[in-house]
Amino acid sequence: MPTERAIDKLKRAFSIANKSSYPIYKDGELIVKVYWTPLTIADRDAINATLIRTNKGQEEGSLDFALQVVINKAEDENGQKLFIEADKPSLRREIPLAVILVVIFPEIALWMPEQMIKNIN
Repeated sequence: MPTERAIDKLKRAFSIANKSSYPIYKDGELIVKVYWTPLTIADRDAINATLIRTNKGQEEGSLDFALQVVINKAEDENGQKLFIEADKPSLRREIPLAVILVVIFPEIALWMPEQMIKNIN
């Protein structure tokens, strides 16, 4: 009987099909519930390719990268994108930075599975 491969164990333990959600409230009213699947290397590459096409470079620490993560990854409960590329100017100019950061921080936490965080401590 063949031994299970490491890749199969990792895919089962850290499935990218598992969505997390994060509700955003203002004054006790639910404004939107954002759903995410974990960020993959392929997602990161797609985000960087978009930034390069728009002359923003590959600055993963930049707010442009964070904003592009929101555009690429934020979904509704049915898996439909919450934002499109055409929303970027409005997200940049008309939405407070604090709101964008509230949207992106739960996704950043998804980049490192909880089990791994426990092992680091």
